[in-house]
Amino acid sequence: MKNKKQNILFEKLNKFIKKYYLNQLIKGGLYVISILLIFFILFSSIEYFSALNVQGRTFLFWSYIVISFFIFLKYIIVPSLKILKIGNTLSYKDAAKIIGKHFKEVDDKLLNILELSELSEEENDLINASIDQKSKKIESISFKNAINFSLNKKQIRWITAPLIIIILFFLSGNEYILTESSARIIKHNTFFEPSPPFKYILLNKHLNCIQFEDFKLKVSLSGKEIPNEVFVIQNGNKFKLNKLDDNYFEFNFRHVSSNIKFQFFAGGYTSRPYSIICLMQPKVVNVEIDVNPPKYTGKKNDKITSSGDIVIYEGSLVKWKVLFENSHQNSFILNKNIIGQSEKNELLITKKIFSNSKYAISTKNNNQLSDTLSYFINVIKDEFPKISFTQKIDSINKLYSFSGIVQDDYGLTKLEFVYERDSLPLFSKEVDIQKTHLDNFFFVFSFDKLELNAGEKINYYFKIWDNDGVNGSKYTKSKSFSYIEPTFKQLSDKENLEVENIKNGLNQSISIAQEIKNDIKELNELILNKKELGWQEKEKAKNIIEKQKKLEEQIAKTQELNTQNIKTKEKLNSEILEKQKQLDELMKNVFDEEMKELLKEMEELLKNTNKEQLKNLLEEIENQNFDVEKELDRELELLKQLEFEQKTEEILNNIEKLKEDQEKLKEETSSGNNDKKDLATKQDSLNKEMSGLQDEMDDLREKNMQLENKNEMPKTQ
Repeated sequence: MKNKKQNILFEKLNKFIKKYYLNQLIKGGLYVISILLIFFILFSSIEYFSALNVQGRTFLFWSYIVISFFIFLKYIIVPSLKILKIGNTLSYKDAAKIIGKHFKEVDDKLLNILELSELSEEENDLINASIDQKSKKIESISFKNAINFSLNKKQIRWITAPLIIIILFFLSGNEYILTESSARIIKHNTFFEPSPPFKYILLNKHLNCIQFEDFKLKVSLSGKEIPNEVFVIQNGNKFKLNKLDDNYFEFNFRHVSSNIKFQFFAGGYTSRPYSIICLMQPKVVNVEIDVNPPKYTGKKNDKITSSGDIVIYEGSLVKWKVLFENSHQNSFILNKNIIGQSEKNELLITKKIFSNSKYAISTKNNNQLSDTLSYFINVIKDEFPKISFTQKIDSINKLYSFSGIVQDDYGLTKLEFVYERDSLPLFSKEVDIQKTHLDNFFFVFSFDKLELNAGEKINYYFKIWDNDGVNGSKYTKSKSFSYIEPTFKQLSDKENLEVENIKNGLNQSISIAQEIKNDIKELNELILNKKELGWQEKEKAKNIIEKQKKLEEQIAKTQELNTQNIKTKEKLNSEILEKQKQLDELMKNVFDEEMKELLKEMEELLKNTNKEQLKNLLEEIENQNFDVEKELDRELELLKQLEFEQKTEEILNNIEKLKEDQEKLKEETSSGNNDKKDLATKQDSLNKEMSGLQDEMDDLREKNMQLENKNEMPKTQ
């Protein structure tokens, strides 16, 4: 363990070391000042007398900075760190050597003490005693006195010399050599033109030019000596100015696209740099348009980059991405309304478009320059669906059949058959269609199912709906048609006509049957005296077969007319309806299956020449035809009887109605509240109806006379 005296010794060494480095700092400060002053004078003089350009002055500036940094580091920073005991400092032994050299009485004693103190304390007490003895000899000496600050006064001469030189510059009036040169070194990036015997006077109000325009530079020269030629130096190239008079020159910079730096050169002197500021023109660099049509259209998304004018589907979501250059305020204008703005070089707009529109992209910048691009949006509207059809009427079955085409630009949703009755709401029936953009349809409807009253009117049409997902499903209404249920008078007239057609059909059938009978008789006579059938006989037989088929067709046609007549009678609520249906059953059985088989046998027999078989077959056909003819006569007579009964029923109904109308008119006449002229008109109408009934009675008598079994005429009183 070190004793107290040793601690005092080390404390005195620490104070010495600190004073040692403080002395180094003072000495270094004097060195720094003197070196910086010397280089200041040196570099300023070099700059002044050499007329250095920008590159030379830049070299001097950074050289001065580097020199200043290194000497400041060596003489100021390093000693300061040592005082703070940062880094490698002076050791106790080194300090002891310095102190021993300064104080003779200390000599090597201090160094010996430090060496003995490094030995282990446990070696022996003799060493500690030796240390104490040596310490007593030097404890009265102040180690700090080994450092004398006053010795640094000798270094002041290094500061005095450059200061005297600077003072001499100022006293001689040449201080500008130092001040102006040093200022130029500090502003080393700035061009300082040599002073020529003339000067340039720019006549342009400002050196600004709108991008891509020409700029005419105007300059005049004034001074003692005016050169004859003036040049512009741009990018290392010289261009001669146009001389207009002795001291006036012009030069045209064409199509200025960016800032231009230039210098004048004349008479061997190069001017300072000038700059023409290019006022950048704002512009639209690119327009990208993404078009997303509504999903229901089935159209694909589209990206447009070549043009701002676009054609889109109604309801499309349109996204614009606009890129700009040299812009500070950008606007997107749709139909004269600003819908988006940006101060950046990008503008994003998203909008659903439903109708034809105009839009513009406007851009401007801080140079008060602007540009506007105008475009048009053509919108393809969702068209109404279309329908076209034809209708056919089955007058017998009262069926209306419709066949047609429905189409739409994107898709169909439904087709409706709509009909309306007087004073009643609409009724509709959906027709099956494919939900595509084009389809054919077929639809059958019977108005008999509606159980309409006589004379009632029905309006009917189709409605086709599309799949418009923007405006909602739209429909197109087809051309409207009308169906009018016949009146009783029309039904009666129709029924009479149908009966006449049935009678004609039966008469034609009877006539054909008689022709067949005669043909069979003639054929029998031909084959009676012949052994084999010849060509003439076969042709005669074929003719009989054809007429037999014609008879079958005529009977079927007449039966269809009778079926239609039954439906008409149903409308009239005729009392003879059941009898008419019985007649219909009789007609269906006139031409039975046996007759059809006989005809087939006859066709097969003609391929052979068996006379006897043909003769027997003709006999059977003749017998069958006899029964057919007889049945047709009976049906014709029955039809005439039914006609008489139907007519009788109609006349009696009309007489009853006429009586009611006459009684009603009588009451109106008795009341005296009606116009006499109007009453007279109504009476004339009733008289005409009475006269018509009389004609109908005459017609009924005539029909009765045609019957084999006469009927009793109805009483009209």
